[in-house]
Amino acid sequence: MALRKNIKTAKSAILGLSLLVAQAALAQAPEKAQPASDVNFTDFQSGVVRIEKNNKVGFLDKEGKEVAPIKYESAYDMTEDMAAIRKDGKWGFMNKAGKEVIAFEYDDVQNFSNSLAAVKLGDKWGFIDKKGKVKVPFDYDKALSFRENLAFVKQEGKWGVINEKNHFVAKPQFDKVESYSEGLAMVAVAGKYGFIDTKGKEVIPMVYKGAKSFVEGRAAVKNDAKKWGFIDANNNMVIAANYEEVDNYSEGLAVVRNHDKWKVIDKTGADLVASTYDFIQGASEGMIIVYTNKKFGVIDKTGKEIVPAKYDNLWGYSDGYARAINNGKYGFIDKSGQEVIPLIYDDAYNFSEGLARISLFGKSGFINKNGREVFPDNQMPKSILSSINND
Repeated sequence: MALRKNIKTAKSAILGLSLLVAQAALAQAPEKAQPASDVNFTDFQSGVVRIEKNNKVGFLDKEGKEVAPIKYESAYDMTEDMAAIRKDGKWGFMNKAGKEVIAFEYDDVQNFSNSLAAVKLGDKWGFIDKKGKVKVPFDYDKALSFRENLAFVKQEGKWGVINEKNHFVAKPQFDKVESYSEGLAMVAVAGKYGFIDTKGKEVIPMVYKGAKSFVEGRAAVKNDAKKWGFIDANNNMVIAANYEEVDNYSEGLAVVRNHDKWKVIDKTGADLVASTYDFIQGASEGMIIVYTNKKFGVIDKTGKEIVPAKYDNLWGYSDGYARAINNGKYGFIDKSGQEVIPLIYDDAYNFSEGLARISLFGKSGFINKNGREVFPDNQMPKSILSSINND
């Protein structure tokens, strides 16, 4: 959300000491600039992690075994068991086993979605399947990924919709679009927003000043007075347009704002959390992050305080843990509010597939939910991750 501010602070570096000694020394040691990490990671996706070293990219599995050597110029995270990789200035794809299965011939690519990937050849876009076969010819100026077996494509400045056989469901006519969600897609012409169905029919007229995609049977729309409300798939205004800002529904709840105060409503519009907070993040795993008096805390979906507002920042729950920061140091809390992983790290990211990225003293690594950590060395020894993965 636009109002969300990630708090960044200066980082300390005390190299060559054990963790316990370093923690004790931190209170007395002066602030120093940290060296950059020799190895950087992304989150685990489809059981593999993208790793960068010396401006080259490769992949490891959860046992620390090399899936693809660190030799590529760039790469995307694995999706649908395929990863886009770039070599000699051109893009191709590898499979989950690290085998190069689609040749390096494309000038730009997108991730696979619905078993198809948008790829650019010269200045035109088309789509290929996982064998590299061209399924949609290179006829388009721009393209969005397939969603619900349909994709938006752009020709002569206008967006239209094609199916997987490259037949137009809706001819190019729209100025702005968003991919299909729950059988409907947001479209706009001349600053007016509405929705089309999977046959390209305008089922919700383009009369709104703004709109967001359907989520959980609700779509946020903005009226001429620049107020937001929610409609259902039949264009019934189920939540009156009374709000200055709204988020999409998540876990049956939506976060809305008026006059710099936020609250949480259910699908009937009833208030579940009163307008007492300066910021509220949408529900994640039944928990809600709130901000008041310049600190972050946690409430549950009934509004009950689980964690008092005492952290400099908190992020939504993932795998049962939420990332927290105080005084420039990161750790994790569970759903009871207990600090299950102490706030000692210089950087951290949310848990994904049971592991979270962390950084300490200029070194990047991973930690599991039991707090077991590994910081790979520069040589990337075999099975560097197996000890935490199997703990």
